[in-house]
Parts: sequence; C-alpha cells; structure tokens
Amino acid sequence: MARRPKYSRRRYDAKRLHKEREYGFFWYSWLWHSLRPLLIFLCSIIVVAGITSMGWNYVYSHFLMPMEPGSTDTVNFTVEKNATVSSIASDLVEQKILRNKGIFKYMVSFQGLSGNIQYGQYELSPGMTVNQIIEALTTGDGKSKERQITIVPGWTVEDIADYLFDRGAIQDKQEFLTLCNDAEQFKNECYALQEAYNNGKLTGRKYALEGYLAPDTYRIYVDASPEDIIKTLLAQTDVVMERAYNNNQTDVVYDEEGNVVEEATAKYETDLNEEEIIILASIIEKEAALTSDYAKVSAVFYNRLAQGMRLESDATVSYPLEITNRMILTEDELNTDSIYNTYKVDGLPGGPICNPSPAAIEAALYPDVSFMNEGYLYFCAKDMTTQELEFSKTSEEHQAAVAKYRPSWEAFDQQQASATPEPTAEPTVEPTPEAGQPTDGQQPTAEPAAEG
Repeated sequence: MARRPKYSRRRYDAKRLHKEREYGFFWYSWLWHSLRPLLIFLCSIIVVAGITSMGWNYVYSHFLMPMEPGSTDTVNFTVEKNATVSSIASDLVEQKILRNKGIFKYMVSFQGLSGNIQYGQYELSPGMTVNQIIEALTTGDGKSKERQITIVPGWTVEDIADYLFDRGAIQDKQEFLTLCNDAEQFKNECYALQEAYNNGKLTGRKYALEGYLAPDTYRIYVDASPEDIIKTLLAQTDVVMERAYNNNQTDVVYDEEGNVVEEATAKYETDLNEEEIIILASIIEKEAALTSDYAKVSAVFYNRLAQGMRLESDATVSYPLEITNRMILTEDELNTDSIYNTYKVDGLPGGPICNPSPAAIEAALYPDVSFMNEGYLYFCAKDMTTQELEFSKTSEEHQAAVAKYRPSWEAFDQQQASATPEPTAEPTVEPTPEAGQPTDGQQPTAEPAAEG
C-alpha cells in the first residue's frame, strides 16, 4: 500500500504569491483599491439622499403641503384690525386653510412681513401653499371691512342720508330719517341731545337729531347698521363739545425775542347751555362761508339777543322750507310760521338748522368780543365770488349795504335758477375736530341776514 506523502506547508515568498495571484481571484486588487473610496462615497450620498427625502416628505406633508392640493374652492377669510400673526395663524388652521400655524409664524417672521399683513376680507383656497397665503395677506388686496365717510359741515340730516345712501353705507334713506327722529333711542349717546330731550326742547323739530351728527371724516365697518353710524356721529359731538369748552383761553402772544407781549386771558363766558350753543353754531355755519367771519357773526347774534332783537336770519327761514342756493327770500317765505323762523320767534330758533363744524361751535361759545363792544348788529352778504360779509352797526348802514349788494344777489339767483343740476360729487373735504372748513356744498349766505 502506497504511503500517503507527508504534507508539508509551502513556504510563500513574494515571488510565489505574485505568481499564484496573477490569474487568480485577486488579480483586480489594484482596481478595487481605486474604486473603493468612490463606492463608499456614492453609497453615503444615496443614504443621505434617502434620509433627506424622507425628512422632506414628512415636513412637506405635515407642515407645507396645501390642505387640499389642486383644490379651487375658496374660503372667505377675515383679518381683523390689529390682529396678531399668532391669531391669524390660528384662524387659518381653524378654517382648514393652513396645516400648521407654527410654520406660518416662522415664515412670516423670517421674511420680515409681520407688519405687512393687511386687515380685511380675503378669498383664500385650501389648495394654496403657505407662501401663496402669505403673499395674499401681505399684498393688501383684501376687501377692507371698513369704509370711509365724510360728513361735511353745514349738511342737514337729509343731506347726510342722501350721501350715506349714495355711498352704500345705508340701504334705506327713509329708515335713516326715521331713526333721526327717534330721540328716545339715542338720547344717551350725546349730552347736548340728552339735555334737549330732558328739557322737552325736541318737540316740533323737523329732525330730533339735527345738529348733533358731528361733521368729520370717519372709518366705519362696511356692515355697520344705520343705528351704529348715528351713534358714532353723536359720540363725536361730545368730543367736539368737550374740546371747545376746554379751549377757553386766548393764546399767549410773544414778540420776536420771545418775550410775552400779551398774557393768556379767559375768553367770553356765555350764558347759553350746550343745546343752545349747537343751535347758534348751526346758524353761524349757514350764514358765514368763511371761518374768519364766524366769531363776528356770533358777536352780532349775541348783541341782538342782549338787546331783545330778533335774529332775523334768512337761513332759519330756508331750513324748514328746504330752500337752497337762493339768496333772496320772498315776503311770504319770510312770514312763514315755524319754530325755526327767527323773523317770527324771539331768541334762538326751536332747534339747529344743520350740523355745525367745530369752528362754528367755538364761535358760538366765544364770539368776537371787540365786535360785541363796538355794537355791530347787522350783516349781509357781499357778492358771491368773495363770500365775504358786510357788517353794520345801524339799520341805516345795513339798508345801504343791502341796496349796494342786492343786484349781485339777484344775478346769483338767476344763474342758479337757469343752471342744470349736476350729480352730487364725492366730498373731498376731510374736516377734523380741530378744523372744520365749510365747503362749496354749503347753502350760500342768505339775504339779508340779521336785518332789523
């Protein structure tokens, strides 16, 4: 039996090892050493990309994806005035327009758009992305929940009703006018109105709220009711009256070096109450077209009241007869029986004849004392181009002024009679509680005011 040869371990040196591997398994060792780092890098990229994709899909689906991708449905969304970014985000989530309020707050803050969000009404869609929602809310194209209205000094309640109806602020003029005779409902909204109501002074007036609807520019809600609008105007009258009563001292006068030339002194102290001040202010508003004449007209009326003379203001005759844009009144019109006709009643008329400006109210409170002391008792309009008034101390002086200017009044009346009425234009004046300038919409000064 042949004997199995004894196993002996081969001794490997570098030469033998190289020879055996020349065509064996490890012949591409050098290529592996070259590709290995690249393969590791590519695998790492694939792993990272996979993780990133998974993360992005999670973030997008939970935070950024529209609530209903592709949806064209719209939702009415309202941003309230002074709303915070947090409250807006919460409302968006609540109305199912946005998935996550935190991402909305972060993106608005990161882009520095917190102060650019406009309040109003928007049509948003559940198909919008977060960026599209932010863009819609910051471009200011939302439908505002407010509208601006301007009540012009000298307007009557009926003028205001016409204007509000034309602006779309009220839907029924007659409803508004009816409310303006409901003093019981609004008496607690304005002190002067409450005073007149409690004293029984509203009886017989054309409109109980005439004179108490403060001229000014307002921002009101588009869905404000007629009652809400009236309450806003009445509340402003209290503000105007308070400011007027607090402005009871003259200004300090300084010379060029800053030295006091004239100390502040108390203005005229009237005996009229608030309701009477508003009545007088409404007459001043209608009789004087220039604010520089307000205190002078007031002084004339104070002097006539002090002497027991009737005011004889044509504007008080025109109001109940609804006469506008006419200077000369007929004898029959002047003899009309009315609580407003100061040719027939003693003292002040039975109520305001328009809604006066703050400037007219201040003039009623603080007449021109120098004019009072000089004894002026009459005034009349000059020609209508200047809108100035001619003041007189005696009846003779006044009659001479009337004769002088009457031809210009007649020419004005003829021109107005032949003129074709034009559509009412949008008021451009924006009166404030400090400055209420009369406008072309006012009734022209009547002839001859305060004629004795």
